[in-house]
Amino acid sequence: MLVTVAVGEEPGVFEEIYREARPRIVGLTMGLTADELTRVVPACPEWTVHQLIAHLSGEASDLVSGRMEGAPSEEWTARHVAEREGVPADDLLVQWNEHAIRIDAMDRIPFQLALDAITHEADLRAVLGRERLPDAVWQPTLVWLTPRRLPEVTVKTEFGALGDGPITLEVDGFELWRAFFGRRSRRQMESWNWSDPAPVEKIPFFPARDTDLFE
Repeated sequence: MLVTVAVGEEPGVFEEIYREARPRIVGLTMGLTADELTRVVPACPEWTVHQLIAHLSGEASDLVSGRMEGAPSEEWTARHVAEREGVPADDLLVQWNEHAIRIDAMDRIPFQLALDAITHEADLRAVLGRERLPDAVWQPTLVWLTPRRLPEVTVKTEFGALGDGPITLEVDGFELWRAFFGRRSRRQMESWNWSDPAPVEKIPFFPARDTDLFE
């Protein structure tokens, strides 16, 4: 069944997504071994697990301190990693928890942070060999994103049809959701069951991967 996000509901929905993502990610990554922390996350810019945790903690710090200039550019995210290079991962997670007290009191959380958090949660689950991100977490954002990114496409997923455009795409919902955030290659997107033409260049916010990624 499709879980929709109605017009006007977006701020509250995305704030809830972000607030619920943090304790899941902390529970997933607190106490990782040195080997796990040095694993390279395939879906990120050659970041290790530790560096990805640094980014998540860093963007929370920036949110509460108002250092949002340049967000969400590569320079902005790279600063999170560089400033926390020598900080133990568990300490970064504690800092994120501490920032959450102030974040929870905010009137509004940028929706990009919610999308970023659950995208990176999916990255972490894959590289650490954990269970895939639950459908209930990402599926509402798929429903919200699809008509905005692909207004000319009717997307048929296991949850139902999204949009009413003249081009048809039959695809696994998780695959499309990951592709929106640059986690699939152009070859993978072109291999989906499209009617002609296939506007794959309109899918990812970020450049598509050069190599295939299977999760």
